[in-house]
Amino acid sequence: MTVEVHDSGEAVPAVRQPRGESGRGLPLVDAVADRWGVRDRGPGKVVWCSFTKSGRG
Repeated sequence: MTVEVHDSGEAVPAVRQPRGESGRGLPLVDAVADRWGVRDRGPGKVVWCSFTKSGRG
């Protein structure tokens, strides 16, 4: 399964220590996804992550 989030911002996200109420998304994605990355969308970007099927359920 692949999940994508589209964003109009130009900044390329990086995994870093969360501060306060923000910055928690990529560390979580990095911890649980099998792969993730960023690609250009025109104006903005797409951040994607993929998960392999675990065999549960």
